[in-house]
Amino acid sequence: MKGKVIILEDDVVLSTNVGNIIQRHGYEVLQTTNSDAFFNELRNFKPDVILLDVFLIGSPLNGIQVLRYLRDNLDLNYKVIVISGEANSQQVSEIRELGAYHFIEKGASFNTNQLLLHIDNAVTLKRQEEEHIGLQIEFINLKKQFTRSFPFIGESEVIKQVRAQISKLAEVDEDLFLVGETGTGKEVAANYYYINSRRFGKMFHTVNCSALTETIIESELFGHVKGSFTDASKNKTGFFEECSNGLLFLDEVTNLSLKAQAKILRAIENKEIQVVGGNMKKVNTRLVFATNAEPSSLSDPNILRKDLFFRIEGNIVELPPLREREKDILLIMSYFLTSYSSQYDFNDKLDLEALYDDLMDYTWPGNIRELMNFCKFIMINEKEITNNVILKHLRQKVNHTAYTTENAVDKYLSISNIRDSTAAFERDYILHYLKEYDWRVSATAKAIGIERTTLYKKMKLLGINPVYSEE
Repeated sequence: MKGKVIILEDDVVLSTNVGNIIQRHGYEVLQTTNSDAFFNELRNFKPDVILLDVFLIGSPLNGIQVLRYLRDNLDLNYKVIVISGEANSQQVSEIRELGAYHFIEKGASFNTNQLLLHIDNAVTLKRQEEEHIGLQIEFINLKKQFTRSFPFIGESEVIKQVRAQISKLAEVDEDLFLVGETGTGKEVAANYYYINSRRFGKMFHTVNCSALTETIIESELFGHVKGSFTDASKNKTGFFEECSNGLLFLDEVTNLSLKAQAKILRAIENKEIQVVGGNMKKVNTRLVFATNAEPSSLSDPNILRKDLFFRIEGNIVELPPLREREKDILLIMSYFLTSYSSQYDFNDKLDLEALYDDLMDYTWPGNIRELMNFCKFIMINEKEITNNVILKHLRQKVNHTAYTTENAVDKYLSISNIRDSTAAFERDYILHYLKEYDWRVSATAKAIGIERTTLYKKMKLLGINPVYSEE
């Protein structure tokens, strides 16, 4: 069956003849002779096309009134073809203004083949429109899903300004460079850019540049062809090509070598990449960069190439630390507690507003990520969550941080020999960053500003065994 057609025509003979022809053409047909019968059948029959006469003798409503009612009161997507031999030019004009798909005159010029063609075209258009509406609904639902997964929470003026900056760059399809301390929500901000970009719905991929060793950077970002190096057993499509027409999020981009940064700049400037062992390829990839480096350090050519810095200098958006976001901490905390309430028992007896001063007395060096883990810890370990329970854990956190800081200083001061004290500090310092970078020596060396070979020498001298390393 091609579709459904309902006929509203007071001439029973004409209606029957036209109905039989349409039926033979593969359509299900229903005939009605007045507006009451037509509206009684309309909802249940659910036609694709309505064939409508203008002058309906003995009908409560004429064809134009029926057409007006369809437009003003029914939300279904009907295609109406008006057939009449007596409508004047004013009525024809009104019929078109009321949204009729087509107008056909009865009489000697009436052609059933032309009618069938108009019905076929009307059904095709109706289904295309419905498919488009379906895609729009799917698109909206996808946006809602992303927004729920990465909510950009906050009503402080500073975060409103950040959202406005990101939205503006997304609207004009410009690259974005996010700068902020660890845990300030750079991934959430990248997703916010994606949601507000015209590229939403296209490929979106996140790459942690700290995880890319010097030997695999080009292959991962730009791809390679089979046989281009020892382990290249098959062709590989790089992230830039995968995200062409989409978005690529390069997190901790300052951990990339200056050589790799130069190739990224070429991809931005010329919209092309050099596949390892292969040809140049055109790409249209939009980039979001992120780093937890100090904003002032980005102009250092040893951290970020000057030409790359100048290319994105105007697109830098700095994410504020949690301690500078005023009462956003209450909104974010409420969100985390509510989110975890489905996983853990949660008896809500909270007045978070009363906790504001206590929460802000702590600096939250880990920012939103630290607050999230703080909330999760309380939810797991407490049967009942009250203001007093939160205050208890907050004071433990503050006291532990103060003790750890003071104890760390005392540890080195207690070593009377300056050489031994310095060595103890240096060992702890290197261990701290090795753990932070999952014992990847190259990434750690770059992060702390020394050569990889120098770091290996220091590790050997200080008795640090490289239990896990990419080299």
